[in-house]
Amino acid sequence: MPLNEKKYRIEPIVDLLSGEAIGQELLAGNAACPKWNESEWRDWYQFLAREIPVLLSNLSGFIFLNLHGHQFLDEQISDSVESLHPFSDRIVLEWTEYQHKEEKLSAITDKVHHFKNIGFPIAIDDIGSGGGVDGLGRAMAINASFCKIDGPYFQTIRDKGPEYFRGLCHHLSYHGARVIVEWIETEADYRLALSAGAKYGQGWFWSNLRQKK
Repeated sequence: MPLNEKKYRIEPIVDLLSGEAIGQELLAGNAACPKWNESEWRDWYQFLAREIPVLLSNLSGFIFLNLHGHQFLDEQISDSVESLHPFSDRIVLEWTEYQHKEEKLSAITDKVHHFKNIGFPIAIDDIGSGGGVDGLGRAMAINASFCKIDGPYFQTIRDKGPEYFRGLCHHLSYHGARVIVEWIETEADYRLALSAGAKYGQGWFWSNLRQKK
């Protein structure tokens, strides 16, 4: 697919207290993540190396950019992301959950540390997920700037009250991370995340408001 045909969407990440967006997550595809092959994903990050500087001139706050472990280790993708170094203070690299071989974990962690050391904030995705690679362990290994509570996990505790995951939010915050809760869809979801101690939220609750505007 030609680079100029790459489609994406952005979802706001919002301060739960002020209601102000602190950034946007940039997601591939119009409505869902595309099923691209390795070459197409390399094209995608090459495209973003050009597109993100333009977006940053028109958007405030951070851009959250997803990469899974194998993408961090891919030389072409890594080079495309590293070319964004002049803007690193506004680009959060979000290490997504992925099923990779255990022997690769150390190499992936080293690569994520490299990006952190040259100025990119790091976010850990899908903490609390029942599958994939342990998010809490990754968060502690990296000392991430942001930690994102898994959306499906959050929705399973809707009826259990904030105490059910307040300890997780406080644990992550204690180690310096700012906690983001995914899949907030309703006013009740918003109040639950806030009362549990999360700082930020993301989900249809705000995306829907943006579309209505």
